[in-house]
Amino acid sequence: MVTLLSACAPSSYLIRKPAPSGISGSAASTPQPATLNLVDERKETDRTFSSGLLPAALRTEAGPVEPAAFLAEHLQGELASRGIAVRVSQGQAGQPGVYLQTFKMVNHRVSGFSPFVTFTFLSADVDTPAGRKRMSAFVKRGKVPVWSFDEVIEPTLSQPLGLAVKELASKIAGQVYGWRASDSQLATLLGRVDAGIKLEGDAYLNVYALGFSNHPGAQERLVQLTGHADEYVRLAAISSLGTLGSAEKFKLLKSLYENRDGLWQDRAMAIKSIGDLGTSEARAYLAEELKRWEAKGADKEAAWTAQIIRLFI
Repeated sequence: MVTLLSACAPSSYLIRKPAPSGISGSAASTPQPATLNLVDERKETDRTFSSGLLPAALRTEAGPVEPAAFLAEHLQGELASRGIAVRVSQGQAGQPGVYLQTFKMVNHRVSGFSPFVTFTFLSADVDTPAGRKRMSAFVKRGKVPVWSFDEVIEPTLSQPLGLAVKELASKIAGQVYGWRASDSQLATLLGRVDAGIKLEGDAYLNVYALGFSNHPGAQERLVQLTGHADEYVRLAAISSLGTLGSAEKFKLLKSLYENRDGLWQDRAMAIKSIGDLGTSEARAYLAEELKRWEAKGADKEAAWTAQIIRLFI
């Protein structure tokens, strides 16, 4: 089966570089110094960037993707698009620093008739005015290729990488520089979501943008969308509650995670967002869940869920 599936897929994928979001807002502080130092601390056993059932190299028009350099370049671009003029310098030690722990994409496919699915994992320890904090992102996407494998590149590779970069940039912007979107920008983002009544196709990206706003005014609309019929709208809403650091929604996230009648991806995104909260209650809950999943062995749900939890521990 693996040979059959691999025969349908190319050995490398040309991905699109993330486009900066350009969300307007303001920061509480001016970057001093105006440099973020990105240090690659990934373990040697965790340095394969693209892996899975159908392993393939990822490249841009400039050449093969080098994870730390790719992240540094696009973090800088995303922060600049929000009005935070900071240079992200790769490999330099010094504060404030971004210490990369995990950055990888894992793909999975059950058969030639099922979706090609990717999981994007990203985590870094970041120096903030309140001390060093773990900031992480997890994105799940899937697509069934109908005519060729070229159809999966944008939805399952380019978009998730862009979302992971934007999520980390949003957390850095908020927790390092006190940045959040303006009220008028929030109104625009809410309008984009509400304009797509059915929220089909790529409309889920507008839901993610609400979380990337760092604006608490997005919270209630996101809560409503956690029950949306569309899988990726729902996942974007659940994820965005974590990005906003909505600690008061811990019970909601916990109920979504503990709903064994729901889809695994809903539970996975809920535990990711619980990790985002960073409270003592959330950290204790993650620790207990990690023990439980590690005791279950190596089935897919246990392995994948544990991998998400480890982004925060």
